[in-house]
Amino acid sequence: MLSLGVDKTVHRLTNIVAALALTTVVYALLLWLGPQANRRAETIIWAEPRVENIYVHGENAHFTLQAGFGEDVLLINDQHRRYYRAGAYVNRGLYLPELQNGLYRLYASELSVLAPRDFEISGYTITRGGQNLHYRFYSEKGRLVLLVEAITALPDQVIDVLIDPGHGGEDKGAYLPQRMEKNENLQASLYMAELFNAAGLKAALARYGDYSPGLPGATEEDIDPYVTDGRVYQTYNKQAKYYISNHLNGGARRGWQLYRSVQADDGWQQAISAAFLAYGHKPNDDFPGFGKDGIYRRYSQDDVQTNRDYYFVLRETGGELTIPYRFADAHPQMDLRQGAEGLLVEYLFMDNAADLQYWDKNWQGLVEAVVEGCLRYWGIK
Repeated sequence: MLSLGVDKTVHRLTNIVAALALTTVVYALLLWLGPQANRRAETIIWAEPRVENIYVHGENAHFTLQAGFGEDVLLINDQHRRYYRAGAYVNRGLYLPELQNGLYRLYASELSVLAPRDFEISGYTITRGGQNLHYRFYSEKGRLVLLVEAITALPDQVIDVLIDPGHGGEDKGAYLPQRMEKNENLQASLYMAELFNAAGLKAALARYGDYSPGLPGATEEDIDPYVTDGRVYQTYNKQAKYYISNHLNGGARRGWQLYRSVQADDGWQQAISAAFLAYGHKPNDDFPGFGKDGIYRRYSQDDVQTNRDYYFVLRETGGELTIPYRFADAHPQMDLRQGAEGLLVEYLFMDNAADLQYWDKNWQGLVEAVVEGCLRYWGIK
């Protein structure tokens, strides 16, 4: 009987010890799960997509989200849905002119896109039918939203198109004993501005006389392309959405060349090419390494960073998306998040006698063809 009592006592003690051990384990587990639960909650909060920046090239917006998220973004308002998918070309982003009026909320991976409290970027589309769209990306209670509103006039300092008469001042461009490219470029650009303004656009020239913009008597790209009132400066200061640089070529060949940014597709060039062909003009195909059928692009030869444009007027005016680098860091006051879509037009070779004769007889028709192609590309009737 004594043995049985001892066994029962030992059994009870064993159960008590086991219960105490289990209680200790549970308590320890709860202590461990508390911080883990908090950390998990923090992970869920920080796992929401956050906008790092928005870049606008011409009229196309591009989104950069935090690491771990793609750049595909869904925009929703009460009547309209738009889906942006990141692409390879700077001129194929979220096409702002297609948006309707209203407030849009932005989502990525079915989650609201977060934004810093002070985040904001705003601008305008070009004039179509007497109206522009004013867009404004900003933070509303920590969420990224987009407000789109139609307006009937741009602010005084804002333009649609900046037309650059290439060269100027001491920089003659191509020349003959009695002819200088810089003068032909100015004549063509003045006429182009008339045509654009007649179509309802707001166009301006980078120069209106015989000087180099920003530095009369000098070539600003040899000093600093961001110099005040230079071509690059004017593009950003006037918030131009499109930039056109007019030129006549040198090299005794024949035909037109159209240069776009190496970061863009050839849609704009194709529209002008079709207008040139319809007019009867012929393309140049003498530079197979750069393109064909008069449609060209030219890479920079620097080895600092690849995939850059050779022509500074295409590289530096296009904003961050065209990878500017010459002196850009020295001008932090310039907002390079918004740049212009650019095109450099070489109408023909002025040092070829046949081309020069063709220019003298047809220069207005050729400028009209460029304007026709531009309006088609911009969706303006």
